[in-house]
Amino acid sequence: MLNTSIKPLENNSLIPRIIAFFSLTGKGKGNKFKLFYILVLIVCLNLGCALHKDVVTLNNRMGELRLRVVTLENQTSQLKTSTDGIKKKTEEIKTIGDEKEKKIRGQTAGQYAEIEKRKEEIQMLTGRVEELEHLLKQKSKGVEESDKRSEERLARIEETVKADNNKIARLEQYLSLEGKEKTATQVPVASPDEKKDINEDEMYALALKLYDGGKYEAARQKMQDILTKYPNSDKADNSQFWIGESYYQEKWYEKAIVEYQKVIEKYPKGNKVKASLLKQGLSFYNLGDKKNAKLVLSELIQKFPNSNEAKIAESKLKVF
Repeated sequence: MLNTSIKPLENNSLIPRIIAFFSLTGKGKGNKFKLFYILVLIVCLNLGCALHKDVVTLNNRMGELRLRVVTLENQTSQLKTSTDGIKKKTEEIKTIGDEKEKKIRGQTAGQYAEIEKRKEEIQMLTGRVEELEHLLKQKSKGVEESDKRSEERLARIEETVKADNNKIARLEQYLSLEGKEKTATQVPVASPDEKKDINEDEMYALALKLYDGGKYEAARQKMQDILTKYPNSDKADNSQFWIGESYYQEKWYEKAIVEYQKVIEKYPKGNKVKASLLKQGLSFYNLGDKKNAKLVLSELIQKFPNSNEAKIAESKLKVF
């Protein structure tokens, strides 16, 4: 900045000199103009003094403004330094906050993951429990249905037995009457096989031979003799089964059902249980009792699903 200053004029010494100068240079008409010029010069000098005062005032004000600017610059610098410090601390706090937030976020995410894992485990366990409950209900229902079917089947069998007993009673009555008529002319003659005492195996083989020859009543009698003489024999369940078969071949299905039931109840671990269930179901079917036939064949499939008899039962049920 240039320091422009005007020195004050000494009006008291300059004006008399100007007046003296004009008084020496001439008199007459030109004096009026000279006075005019003098006045103008005086006014200009006064104006110059006023301008000088304004310049001084302006210089003073500019100085004050410069001082204020410097002060403001210093304050601004201090504020900037303070602001930088605050900003740095803010960034540090933000960094620490971000790290803590990140750490907390990571912990929270881990907790949520653990919660979700536990939820999945709970859902899986709940599903297993529900599955087990469902299986238990099914098994309980199956047992109840099986018991119900057995009760119904036994009730049917009891009815059949009663009917058979009535038939047997009528047959016995008929046979007794027929026997009385023939006693006068016929004398019973023992067969060659009955004359000698034979063992269990020979008796069983003879019974099967009679069965294969279509002599079902004679075969049945031999099988009954085995059961009477050798009740604990390994062939007892087979003998009982063939008694039922003999009735089945004679189409006496009511009696066959009863004899098959004896195999199922007396020899539950024997090798003829499956065949007895199959033939019992077929006997019911031949009697027109499809309901009991389905119950018996379904029981066979349920108890012995991989047996040949079960496969035959399945094919029969498709036809029913």
